[in-house]
Amino acid sequence: MTLVTVVLVVRLGLPSQLVIGPLGEVGAPATLVGVLLFGYWFWHRLRLVERRRAAAVNIAAIGFGMVALASYGVASARPTDPVELNLSLGSLLILTSWLGGLLLASDGVTTFARLRTLLARLAILSAAFSSFGLVQFLTGQAWVDGLSIPGLVANTPIYSSFERGGFYRPFSTSIHPIEFGAVIAMLLPLTIVYGMLGPVRAHWRWLTWIPAVLTVIAGALSSSRSTLIGLAVGIVLLWPALKPAQRLVGGIATAGLATFVFVTVPGMVGTILSLFNGVATLDSSIASRVDSFSVAADYFGRTPILGRGFGTFLPRYRIFDDQYLLGLVETGVVGFVSMILLWVVPVVGVARVIRRSEAGSPQRLVGAALLSSCVVGGVGLAFFDGFGFPMMPTVWFVLLGMSGAYIRLARQTSPSSLEARPAVMTG
Repeated sequence: MTLVTVVLVVRLGLPSQLVIGPLGEVGAPATLVGVLLFGYWFWHRLRLVERRRAAAVNIAAIGFGMVALASYGVASARPTDPVELNLSLGSLLILTSWLGGLLLASDGVTTFARLRTLLARLAILSAAFSSFGLVQFLTGQAWVDGLSIPGLVANTPIYSSFERGGFYRPFSTSIHPIEFGAVIAMLLPLTIVYGMLGPVRAHWRWLTWIPAVLTVIAGALSSSRSTLIGLAVGIVLLWPALKPAQRLVGGIATAGLATFVFVTVPGMVGTILSLFNGVATLDSSIASRVDSFSVAADYFGRTPILGRGFGTFLPRYRIFDDQYLLGLVETGVVGFVSMILLWVVPVVGVARVIRRSEAGSPQRLVGAALLSSCVVGGVGLAFFDGFGFPMMPTVWFVLLGMSGAYIRLARQTSPSSLEARPAVMTG
């Protein structure tokens, strides 16, 4: 769990553009840590003495990795631009890093107390990540563009200005505001449950709600359609797991935060509404997504089974803004199905555990948070090419792995074991 925490801290804490120069795109510190985690997980599995059934989550993840590897083989067997082949190989290394976080989270979290501690760490990281984004929004500056870390260089330009509707669009340490929004939308359900399952001491309990408040405000100010949809999906999925009193408090808090944004940031509500007015009028962003279907269908028709190769479709050819559409082109129908199973398998498993758990219990709340976060990530991939960004997949794969750990622990232990409240941020 400590190693998983390290990769999350490095990924969310350092600007995503910074890499070890000679290694290029694969030289991001979080990517290197993730590859080491995969190696550690593989070494640990080889050393197991007793036979252990592989978790369904792990099988789905490894299956997706094998399909990506097979599509690379297809790309290597046909005449391929060397640039495409090099990028495909780099994409496989990055995918290995993501799988390292997933598999180690799935097999390495040994108790529910440690799972809740990992959830608490993610909530606190979300608070820090959102806070920096809010600082950018209030000051109108990126701040990370002037950051210099010895040994690291910027692999892609660090943009200092993102604006929409006259408002600065925050991106914190991510590459783009849309990735910033995708990450906080995934983490919101965890921050809400962290607030509900905070420390026993009543006079400190309010502090555990700070991550949720900061995350919601950052999401509301992100000026992103996909972020607002993700926040709504996460809250709706979390809603059934709450007690009536918790739903009432949540509704009042949501209304209060919306009022706060309306009063303190004049014009933001109009900007948010204009985002969805563009759907009816087919603004340039929506029109581009619609036109992408015919382009994707042309490429898909040439290599429908395993695609043209994982990571070989360069942005200069076309930006689909839809990871599933891009997956059909790069990995074919087999890759598309494996990508769906990658998150549907853990979601179904968690849903089964939730159905057997007591309403309002810690087990039910933790499961609902993980289910909501995983679905938000899966839905979010339909709104942007998420695997082309480094931060969103890293966090999402870890959440999928935590879901695997949740399912395994639910089978091994009784729900009553969840009642012990662990100390926050302990190992």
